[in-house]
Amino acid sequence: MSDNERDEQKIPLPLSMLALEFFGSVLMALGLAKKFGGLDLWPAVTQFDQSGWLLTGLGFLLTLPFLFYIIAKVREKTEQRITK
Repeated sequence: MSDNERDEQKIPLPLSMLALEFFGSVLMALGLAKKFGGLDLWPAVTQFDQSGWLLTGLGFLLTLPFLFYIIAKVREKTEQRITK
């Protein structure tokens, strides 16, 4: 594979998408740690019975834009490759 082909395969990642992905991943990890590990890192005022599932769900929702962005870019690249 030549360098030109590798450059064409690279997908530029916006910093905002990476930040959302990171924050969502941290929320998912905290939610799973609370639900399955019994680890509470939030203040006692914000804790309730299902807060682990809530954090996991919110984290998952925050990671979706990054996933959709990657899928859209891959589709765009394949369409460009087909039309060449």
